[in-house]
Amino acid sequence: MSGTDSLLCLIEAFHRAEIPYMVVGSYSSNFYGIPRLTKDADLVVHLDSDEWSKLPTILPEGIEMEAQMGFELVTATRRELLRVKDSLFQIELFRLSDDSHDQSRFLRRRREEILPGHTVFLPTAEDVIVQKLRWCVGAKRPNDYADSVAVMQVQGRSLDWSYIEQWCGEHGTMDVLAEAKAEASQVWEDD
Repeated sequence: MSGTDSLLCLIEAFHRAEIPYMVVGSYSSNFYGIPRLTKDADLVVHLDSDEWSKLPTILPEGIEMEAQMGFELVTATRRELLRVKDSLFQIELFRLSDDSHDQSRFLRRRREEILPGHTVFLPTAEDVIVQKLRWCVGAKRPNDYADSVAVMQVQGRSLDWSYIEQWCGEHGTMDVLAEAKAEASQVWEDD
């Protein structure tokens, strides 16, 4: 089973179990920006502690949960790692945190068709940029900077820049936003 097929099976299981989620990370930036290869998928899920313990019972065949949970370092969010059998593809589940931006982007998520006949919940393009820049600075991940530039290049003038600037101001990422926007705007000037 391919990584995308595994992700879609998991999302279908979430729909059946009525588990609120959104697909984040490279899948969301690929949707709004310029697609790149990825060996994992990231989802934010809204579950309480009791529901987390029941999660393994709803996983589709071929997807298994690692025994030990971890934490995402930027927002200190609980993280569960799922392995896809006979594959290097991984799926990371992050618990919806109390972080104000995490809450905002989850409330703003929208249902989008990522493949014909397959709709999933995604953050908005603005929230992808805000979070990618936050990870770029907080976790020092260069792919996140490139992903944010790609989303800006494709979405450009349609973005709500005041919303992006508000959150980047709160996260202390205004300098990297200015850099990314300057790089992305070269594409808009060609239009």
